[in-house]
Amino acid sequence: WADEEGSLASLSAERLGLQGELWVFFAETKVMQNSGKEGVPKRARPGSPAYEHHTPEKCVSPWQDADPNRLPARHWGTEQLCYYLCRNDVDDPEVQRCFQENELTGSVLPFLNDSYLEKMGIRCQGSRTKVLLCLRKLEQTYTDMMKVFNDPIHGHIEMHPLLVRIIDTPQFQRLRYIKQLGGTYYVFPGASHNRFEHSLGVGHLAGRLVRALQERQPELDISQRDILCVQIAGLCHDLGHGPFSHMFDGRFIPLANPKSKWKHEQASVKMFEYLIASNELGPVMEYYGLCLPEDIDFIKEQIGGPTNANGCSGPYRGRPKEKSFLYEIVANHRNGIDVDKWDYFARDCHHLGIQNNFDYERFIKFARVCEVDMEKHICTRDKVSSVIK
Repeated sequence: WADEEGSLASLSAERLGLQGELWVFFAETKVMQNSGKEGVPKRARPGSPAYEHHTPEKCVSPWQDADPNRLPARHWGTEQLCYYLCRNDVDDPEVQRCFQENELTGSVLPFLNDSYLEKMGIRCQGSRTKVLLCLRKLEQTYTDMMKVFNDPIHGHIEMHPLLVRIIDTPQFQRLRYIKQLGGTYYVFPGASHNRFEHSLGVGHLAGRLVRALQERQPELDISQRDILCVQIAGLCHDLGHGPFSHMFDGRFIPLANPKSKWKHEQASVKMFEYLIASNELGPVMEYYGLCLPEDIDFIKEQIGGPTNANGCSGPYRGRPKEKSFLYEIVANHRNGIDVDKWDYFARDCHHLGIQNNFDYERFIKFARVCEVDMEKHICTRDKVSSVIK
């Protein structure tokens, strides 16, 4: 239903009132298809606000004195890592000895957890907890300067540099032109918000929930890799939406191709794959501590559900059964309570001018991971049930 030049055919978009946004969708798709050549910048529409867009960065680094040589922590040697621990009151001789005997360097920081430290020989639980808290503080600050977004719903939110690299791609910038509530804008003039800002909010809330679980329950062994993957999934969960959001797959696709089973979740997975490949972000993801292709599978499974899990202990292959609760953060297929809904409840109500009765802050405060029927799930106190209802 689009010819080789990107123009519409067979079905009149004007009849459906979709002309403007459909043209943006097809024109951008055509541009991205034709811009796969090496050296050709892949950007959103020329002349648009997103063209050659780069997110402004903070002017002040949050951690100026982590390393006397100003090296990124990923490039630290064993001595520099031990020096950093000493400067931050982690001067236990057993800890220093274990780090030196195992020749730990900055490259392993994203993989350190409680069980890893115990296997190294750090027997004291208090010492392990102190080391992890110290290194997690470093992990959140050593990479690059974080970027700050001023969001009308969540206030000032910080984004990891890898998230910003994803945000600054044409595939993500395309979300600026897709209305969150589709045709509702023609009834509620305030509902002009788009999928771009919603995706930022979901990525932020995903990070808040998983960090709260990490701090509250260190025995879960939630690593920085886990946190970053969950945030990326939240950020990219709506990449596949077409013009006017759910109206595209709910109304337009059935009219254009009644036999199609196209869903935006599967399209989001495909668009995420294309985003990584066309912008050559694989090495960047590895630089920030992700393990490919395992973490790519984990992110895609959070967005689109289980993939082929042959040879795995559970339905997923990105993470083991012990961390199955991580799949309930962005898109919760068990009970539907996830950060995607938390954001659009608050954001849609704000722009529609109606009251939001759901308090996600209270949910985060009482959230715990519990074992139910031999599986770990994110649960909350019974007295919070009134908020959920």
